[in-house]
Amino acid sequence: MQEQNIEEAIRRILKEELSGQSQSGSDNNDEAQPTGLGNGIFETVDEAIAAAKQAQEIYADKPMAFREKVIQAIKDGFGPKIHYIAQATRDETGMGTVEAKETKLKNALYNTAGPEILKPDVETGDGGMIMYEYTPFGVIGGVGPSTNPGETVINNSIMMLSGGNVLFFGAHPGAKNITRWMIEHLNEFVYKATGLRNLVVSLATPSIESVQQMMHHPDVDMLAVTGGPAVVHQALISGKKAIGAGAGNPPAMVDDTADLDLAAHDIITSCGFDNNILCTAEKEVVVQADVKDQLIEKMQNDGAFLLKDQSKIDEIAHMTIQENGAPDRKFVGKDATFILDEAGVSYTGHPTVVIFEANKDHPLVKTEMLMPLLPIVSCPTFDDVLKTAVEVEMGNHHTASIHSENIPHINKAAHRMNTSIFVANGPTYCATGVGDNGYWSGDAALTIATPTGEGTTTAKTFTRRRRFNCPEGFSLRSWEV
Repeated sequence: MQEQNIEEAIRRILKEELSGQSQSGSDNNDEAQPTGLGNGIFETVDEAIAAAKQAQEIYADKPMAFREKVIQAIKDGFGPKIHYIAQATRDETGMGTVEAKETKLKNALYNTAGPEILKPDVETGDGGMIMYEYTPFGVIGGVGPSTNPGETVINNSIMMLSGGNVLFFGAHPGAKNITRWMIEHLNEFVYKATGLRNLVVSLATPSIESVQQMMHHPDVDMLAVTGGPAVVHQALISGKKAIGAGAGNPPAMVDDTADLDLAAHDIITSCGFDNNILCTAEKEVVVQADVKDQLIEKMQNDGAFLLKDQSKIDEIAHMTIQENGAPDRKFVGKDATFILDEAGVSYTGHPTVVIFEANKDHPLVKTEMLMPLLPIVSCPTFDDVLKTAVEVEMGNHHTASIHSENIPHINKAAHRMNTSIFVANGPTYCATGVGDNGYWSGDAALTIATPTGEGTTTAKTFTRRRRFNCPEGFSLRSWEV
């Protein structure tokens, strides 16, 4: 009898292994779950969203501990693969640097707040108990950029899954391979840990048409778009709740009280970080005239190349800006040396940023270039600096920074700029959660919702805030029968 029991147990274990059901720590959630092409990838929008909706109906009923298990699986799974993702992204998109991408990926993976920030808010008093809880929207339709594809998959997935949602992710065609790899592996990690599939889904062949179809799909409850103005506009006119991360053109202001060594270091380091493809990165400097020359000298000491030839400055503008006014993708995220080489400019060493003086109306000042090109505009007084910075920020209300030791100047600039992100005496990349020397600098922020007003998004952004009243209780301080 004992041998028969052993034989039956072996048969059962082998059957489970062959059917893929015996996964360590997994729950029995796999019955009738559609698999499509495998690991969250589908041929059509309808198939992908149907699978996501089915997964969300299961996921929504799971306890918070289950969500924590999902998030931990993502962190444990992607942690050892950071370098591979960074290198693969650089190889596919041709933008930025591997080192900066590793930093951004670590930030997204380890600094994105999870379910822990969704604690309920409770009020009690003579009128009973009032409780506010953060609950899921359902299926969220997301769109990612080519500039930060892997980071956005991680950041958005952690935020949205923490809120109890599932995600359809529309990949940018310029980063479709790494995005698909990310989503396939995310599903693999989550399935092995929980037995649940399709919490994040995408398409084998992404396209503009598929994104438009997703935006109008009846089973998509909310949209979150990290991309250019056109796709954000499409989300905003979809009729759905939309979180839109729009364009930015961040000015860095420098007044005559600034620590110029620190200002030069922060601006050049942050502008050159990942070759300026972060939307938060400094795109122009507006400096008080009496410290301009000192600032430029210190920027050169920090690795910037000063271009003085006006004809070459105009040539770079013509070369990098298309007839429609948009930056040429050939140069987006490219090294400063690549741009200088293409313009036929001689240089020594390996400059990380190209700096040059320009007036406030120059196209390189008023265009979000996403390249390590940094125009410098000088103004006679601080009031002129602030007025000019407001003008060249172009009303995006995205990001701005100031370098000053004058607290009233800092306060006035922060108030007047009215941007989602404002940084005083620091690099603007710290507003994404990336800290100088690796220090934590706040929750990771890869989707910065400026057009819709949410600012740096968190898991709370992707939840409904629901109110529950219980007039009969519950207050321990008093009781009236």
